[in-house]
Amino acid sequence: MPEDLAHSSSPSAGRNHARLWLAVLAPFVLAHFVSYLYRNVNAVVYPELTHELGLAADDLGLLTSAYFLMFALAQLPIGVALDRFGPRKVQAPMLIIAALGALWFSQAHSLTDLVIGRGLIGFGVAGSLMAAIKASSLWLPRQKQPLSTALLLSVGGLGALASTTPMHVALSYTDWRSVFVILSAATLGVSAIIFFVVPEHPQKVQVKLSDMAIQVVQLYGAWSFWRLTLYTVVAHATYMSVQGLWMGLWLHDVGHLERSEVADILLAGTVAMVAGTLSFGWATDRFSKKGIQPIFVCGSGVVLFLLCQGLMIGNVGLSPAWIAVGFSFFGAATTMNYAIVSASVPLHLTGRVSTSFNLVVFLMAFALQWGLGWMIGLWTPIAGMYPETAYRFALGANLALQIPGLLLWFSMKPWHRTHPLEST
Repeated sequence: MPEDLAHSSSPSAGRNHARLWLAVLAPFVLAHFVSYLYRNVNAVVYPELTHELGLAADDLGLLTSAYFLMFALAQLPIGVALDRFGPRKVQAPMLIIAALGALWFSQAHSLTDLVIGRGLIGFGVAGSLMAAIKASSLWLPRQKQPLSTALLLSVGGLGALASTTPMHVALSYTDWRSVFVILSAATLGVSAIIFFVVPEHPQKVQVKLSDMAIQVVQLYGAWSFWRLTLYTVVAHATYMSVQGLWMGLWLHDVGHLERSEVADILLAGTVAMVAGTLSFGWATDRFSKKGIQPIFVCGSGVVLFLLCQGLMIGNVGLSPAWIAVGFSFFGAATTMNYAIVSASVPLHLTGRVSTSFNLVVFLMAFALQWGLGWMIGLWTPIAGMYPETAYRFALGANLALQIPGLLLWFSMKPWHRTHPLEST
C-alpha cells in the first residue's frame, strides 16, 4: 500500500480512506473492542465472583483495578515500541499475553489468582487504543485525527456494549469461567488478524531506543504536556472507573434495580457512550473548521459530565437510568483529549505522547477504582447492598478531585478562537 494513499487529495481519496479503514484501522479497532470488553466485564460478572469467592467491596475494587495498574505500567515501553517498530509488530504479540491472562483468570480459585489473571489481561491489551491512534497518525492527515479517534473509540466501545446485556445473557447459558475461555480464544484470533492482515507503513524510524526514552523524560518535564493532560485526567479516570465497575453496583444498591435491569441500563449507557464519542468527535471536527478549539468542545463536555456526577450524588428524584445514560454520554467527552494531545506533537512522537498521557490516566483510574471500593467498604452492607450514604461519600470525594482540572480549563480561556484548522 503506497504511502501517499493516506494523504491523497484526488477524487478517489474517499475510497482510499475506506480501504485504509478495512486494511489498517479495522483490525486495531477489533483489539480495542476486546480491551473495552475486558475492562467492563466485571460490572456484570461481579455477583458470580463475589458469591463463589466471597469478595468484599475493596477486594472487588482491587481485582478490577489491577487491569488499570498493569495497563498503566505498560504504557511507556509500548509508546517507545510503537514509534520504533510500528503498531502491527507491537500489538499482535501483546494480545497473546492478554489471551493467556484470560485463560489464567478462568481457572482462578483465589483473589490472588484473579488479580494475576486480570493484570495479565490489562498488560496485554495496554497498547490497543494507542496502536490504533498510532496507525491513524501514520496513515491519515492530521486534520482528520479527532474524527478518526472518535470513530476508533466509538466502534471499539462496542466492546463495552458486549459486556452488558449480551454478557448477562451469556451467563444464563454458561458460567463466568467458560466465558473467559471463549474470550481468550477470541483474543488470539484478533492477534492473528493484526499480524497477517495489517501492512507495514513505509516510514522507518532509525532513532536509538535510548534516545527515544530520553525524549519521554523530556516530555514529562514539559508544562505544555501537563497543561493538556491535567484538565481531563481525573474526569477521564472517573469515567473509566465508574463505568467499568461501580455504576452497576450503584444502580443495584442505590437504584434498587434487579440484575437484568442493571445489565439493560449498562447496555443503554454503552450505546450513549458510543453516541457521545461520535457526537463530540463530529463537533470537534466541525467546529475546528470555524476556529473553535477542540479543547473548548472537550472541556464543555467535561463540565456536563461533572453535573451528571452531581446528580448521582444528590437524591434529586431523577430516574437512575437517565443519570447513568447521561454519565456515559457526556463522559465520552473526556476521551477526545487523546486526539488533542496526539495532535500537539510531531508525527514521530505520537506513540510516546499518547502512551505517556495514557499512563497518567490509567494510574489515576487504578487509584480511583480501588479507592472508591475502599471508601464504600467503610460501611457495612445490609442484605448484600451498601447504603446510599456510602456511595454519596465516595462519589462526592471523587467529584471534589475533579474541580482543579475544571479550574485549569477555565484558566486556558478555551473560548478564544484560532484560525480555522489550526491545531490546539
